[in-house]
Amino acid sequence: MLNNANDGDFLNSEELQPTSNSPSPSSPSDPPVESLVRAERGPSLSGQVFWIFCCGAFVIGLWQLGPIVAERYQYSVSRGKAMAEYEVAKLALRETPLTSVSFAYQMVAQKIKPSVVSVDCKKPDGHGQGSGVIISEDGYIVTNRHVIEDSSFIRVTLHDRHEYEAKLVGEDDETDLAVLKINAQGLIPAEWGNSQELAVGSIVWAIGSPFGFTQTVTSGIVSGKNRLTFDEKTRSFRTFQELIQTDAAVNPGNSGGPLVDANGRVIGINTSILGESYMGISFAVPSAVAEFVSGQIRKNGQVQRGFLGFIPAIIRQEKVSALKLNDLNGALVNRVTPNSPAERAGLQVNDVIRSWNGEPVHDYNQVYNLIGVTPPDKNVRMEILRDGQPLTLEVTVTARPQDLRSR
Repeated sequence: MLNNANDGDFLNSEELQPTSNSPSPSSPSDPPVESLVRAERGPSLSGQVFWIFCCGAFVIGLWQLGPIVAERYQYSVSRGKAMAEYEVAKLALRETPLTSVSFAYQMVAQKIKPSVVSVDCKKPDGHGQGSGVIISEDGYIVTNRHVIEDSSFIRVTLHDRHEYEAKLVGEDDETDLAVLKINAQGLIPAEWGNSQELAVGSIVWAIGSPFGFTQTVTSGIVSGKNRLTFDEKTRSFRTFQELIQTDAAVNPGNSGGPLVDANGRVIGINTSILGESYMGISFAVPSAVAEFVSGQIRKNGQVQRGFLGFIPAIIRQEKVSALKLNDLNGALVNRVTPNSPAERAGLQVNDVIRSWNGEPVHDYNQVYNLIGVTPPDKNVRMEILRDGQPLTLEVTVTARPQDLRSR
């Protein structure tokens, strides 16, 4: 409870009123008068100049150093990212099969190289050069006919640089193949593969001597099968030369060398390219044809081909319904030669050949090779579709007349 002054003697009036002569004490928190004056006037001129200078220096420094700092920062970020990717890749490559794939490529090349030779020829118009592949331990070699055509002297150089004079055993114009023989023993022959089982997209390797660079290995894939090529001499497509198309790099000098599969087996003999130089399209004689032709030349000195006596044609989409077919596979019989093995076997126009001696027929061009690599006098089972109904015909292949250009 508050008490009035009259209620007690605790405080007197003098104590409550300060004397006029006594100075009042200053509060510690009160600013000095000079400070108040400066605060009212603002910062001094020198201070303003100093701060303006600092701001200008900062702007100029930012303008000059900013790009450098940003670049260094970006470099640090990029380098950090690169280092991280490097470490991930380094670890991943230890655990992924890429090393195995690379090793497999090396093994394919290592297997086929001892069987690949370089072929050099003397010709009336100068020097000829190509490649070849050894097919027997006693010195038989397959190459292209155009490599050794009109040669007066043929020299073969093995992978170990041993050189031999080669003799021409025989040649076949229709397939552009030739067989040579050297006087050597204990050679390492290549292993034949089955080109009929080869699928588009399969990895292949080409080995040869492009531009004289011996034992050159290139790789690619099978781009197509059963390709017809144009014969400049006859100005027509080669009916009996259905080739393998590949994008493996093949250049002048590769002719006659092998095209091999992932097992190092020969599935083709490189024979030509599209254009004057490599443009991504190369061709090879299928191994099924090359093996047959080389075998015939070694045995008979020439090629004896089978003959049936009909003209195959492509199955077009507009004929599928009329022929009662479910797909476009096979070869349509367009014409049957009178008194031919085909007529005697009962083959008729508009029959569709679906299988030749157990080998499926996918395209009409394929039929030429299948019949061509069948030895004369051999009995063959041919499966056909007639009005959509399957039939099996037994035919006996005869020798094709030398002057006949169609089967």
